[in-house]
Amino acid sequence: MKKGIVSDFSQPSEQELELINGYTRRKFTAEELYVFSVVLCDNEIDRDFERFTDEALGKMAELFIGKTGIFDHSHKTENQCARIFDCKFEYVEGQKNSIGTNYGRLFARAYMPKSERTNQLILEIDAGIKKEVSVGLSMGKMVCSVCGESAGACNHKKGKQYRVSGQKKLCYYDLSEPYDAYEWSFVAVPAQQKAGVVKAFSEEPEIVIGNLTKSLQRGNVILSLEEAKSLAKGFEALKNEADKAAEFLKRKKLSVLKAFMPDISGDTQKLMMAALDRLEFSELYSLFCKAGIENEPVVCELEVGAKPKSKSHNRNNNFVI
Repeated sequence: MKKGIVSDFSQPSEQELELINGYTRRKFTAEELYVFSVVLCDNEIDRDFERFTDEALGKMAELFIGKTGIFDHSHKTENQCARIFDCKFEYVEGQKNSIGTNYGRLFARAYMPKSERTNQLILEIDAGIKKEVSVGLSMGKMVCSVCGESAGACNHKKGKQYRVSGQKKLCYYDLSEPYDAYEWSFVAVPAQQKAGVVKAFSEEPEIVIGNLTKSLQRGNVILSLEEAKSLAKGFEALKNEADKAAEFLKRKKLSVLKAFMPDISGDTQKLMMAALDRLEFSELYSLFCKAGIENEPVVCELEVGAKPKSKSHNRNNNFVI
């Protein structure tokens, strides 16, 4: 599960109090603090057919120490409500997960100060209303359970069964190599598919964009401000490249028309250009070949130290500096 639950509450021990006071600006007493346990996530296959490996959970235990608890993955200062001061990966004795290995979970201890501001939250936690949590982190690798290839490098689809060595095998992605943990959040409905789960992967751009597109289509992806800015920057770069490609292709189409119909212009040119717009790229490329422009040399308009071209070349001779 990428979701988790608040499991129990207790007074901090002397050792825990020492860990907590490592994060505070003044020494707090046990009576001033509310301390509780949180199961952040585990090594079970989740509803999106993904699971954290045991090795990943072990590394995540280190990454989540000191991380802030917030609400609904909303990265605002006023949403900070608690902090993890201890975290470990542990196996639950006698329990197995759905793939038959020992069931393991990420178990954390968190604290918040007792105050007028937190009294309502403490009451809701004690009453079992604020109970479910989910995690926000970045993973470096996704691997297909069927073939062991990186996600997107094979044709296997998550959630489908495949026959391997005569036996059916479920396809899911193993998530490993975590490299950052952002936060953990109290959420309202973690039982929903991928509810409140925040993940990012350092895979190839095509894989990242593909996964993000699917999440956006489902309407359940939450990004940090930094991630949103990075994504917007990436989309802007893609748009600029697409605009350049569109302009280049437009010029190529016009070259085709001029090759076959040198005197074409006006409405006839517009009509023929519209006809070319309907062609597949393979059909356009065939026309480029017939027009003799498929390997058209790129003419540089600025050639340092070059000699002027012959005046008979064309009226758009290269500029020379």
